[in-house]
Amino acid sequence: MLDGTDELETGRASRLVWGAILGLLAICLLAVPFTQVTIEPLPFMAPLAIGLALAGAGRYYGTRRSEPKIACAFDCVGQSLVFPLATALASYLVVTMGFPMQDSAFHQLDLALGLDWLAWLAWLDRHAWLAPPLTFAYKTYMHQGLVLTLLLCFCGRGIAARIMILAMIISGIATVALSGLLPAVSIFEYLKLTPADYPNLRPAAGLVHLPDVLALHSREAFVFDTTRTHGIITFPSYHAALGLIMLLAAWSHPLLRWPFFVLNVGMIVATPIDGGHYFVDVFAGLAIAGVAHVVARRMLVPRPAEAYAPRPIGQAQVFGKVFAKT
Repeated sequence: MLDGTDELETGRASRLVWGAILGLLAICLLAVPFTQVTIEPLPFMAPLAIGLALAGAGRYYGTRRSEPKIACAFDCVGQSLVFPLATALASYLVVTMGFPMQDSAFHQLDLALGLDWLAWLAWLDRHAWLAPPLTFAYKTYMHQGLVLTLLLCFCGRGIAARIMILAMIISGIATVALSGLLPAVSIFEYLKLTPADYPNLRPAAGLVHLPDVLALHSREAFVFDTTRTHGIITFPSYHAALGLIMLLAAWSHPLLRWPFFVLNVGMIVATPIDGGHYFVDVFAGLAIAGVAHVVARRMLVPRPAEAYAPRPIGQAQVFGKVFAKT
């Protein structure tokens, strides 16, 4: 069971996750001077400061108050505030490399797989009653992640929450790296579609990121302001990756399992239209998420041989055992 009650294991997990987050953030900040991007300081520093303060509160409740669930909640929420900051900045910086757009290749790959995105758009437009719940599911990724983190922590599934966050970080790094090497704009833009082509639909984010992507790709001066940033990754789909990661995290608790299953399946199904993604974007995002979940679990959950290995004991524990025998 992933209960997160072992202080040594949860402390190790926290350090590992924070190391990954701060390492990525440090790399991004070192890379900024070599790009045309500047950072708006206050919106950037605020979530960083709040996240680190929450981590400090988590350490206090874990070491001074012996409240593991509260400690886990503070720490994980702090991580959930800081890691999107790092991945968002990284996703903007990689576009400045200016690699050729790959929309044509992705569209042709969809067709080669027998997947007609325009046919799916037309079908959904004819069955528009499905669109609002799908769009709702698509938009829940940030709120859902926070709610699921708190529920897992207070339900005694702290390690499941930490696996979820680390898997999000791993998949975020992978999707950001691939999006820089294989950038794309959006299938709406590539096919030159207008709202008249889908009169009954209101996609959530099919084109909202386009001005940022084009400015960064053409190496124009750009101010990174976290209050105005968008998800600008097309391939692979980070939305699809997050949906699978949260679904797997919720699966560890019987009461959370099915509500989050329905919500995240809806998010994944919504991704091609609401996110303006090619189908191959979704498949790549799901594959990355599956690998990231396995890697995160292996990193944070001790293998059987490790679980039963003798651990070093402090001097106080030694004296306690001696006196207990006498």
